[in-house]
Amino acid sequence: MAMLFAVAVPAIGADGSTAFTGHWQVAGVAVPDAGIQALTNNDPSLMGKRLTFTPQRLNWDQPTSTNDVCMGPTFTRLSTRPPVDLLPQLRKLGMRQPVAYTLRCRSGSWGPGDQTNVYLGAAGSIAMPWYDNGVLRLIR
Repeated sequence: MAMLFAVAVPAIGADGSTAFTGHWQVAGVAVPDAGIQALTNNDPSLMGKRLTFTPQRLNWDQPTSTNDVCMGPTFTRLSTRPPVDLLPQLRKLGMRQPVAYTLRCRSGSWGPGDQTNVYLGAAGSIAMPWYDNGVLRLIR
């Protein structure tokens, strides 16, 4: 039985944040094919929404009902691959071999769960797990 573990390795810039800094837009939404979902693939409630990453803050440009705001975001590259149950959504979004990063907030929160992982694709897009089993594809 193989064991998987995450190890922080050097990333782009001091903490990886330079790869994420800037203005982003939701260009795709993927959900699992099985089960009942609150969202749909390319859900219109999320498509086109914009968010901004800065060293001081990560937030939606227009407030959302989730009220997610991450103050002092840091990104640490992980040496693990995305979880197997997330691979189908990543493939739907065109991300075959993304690089995983952990997002941590000095204060506030971002997304579902206690720890958020984001995935940087080869073309510079980002995949971000979101509420209701959705995964967002962000482009600049």
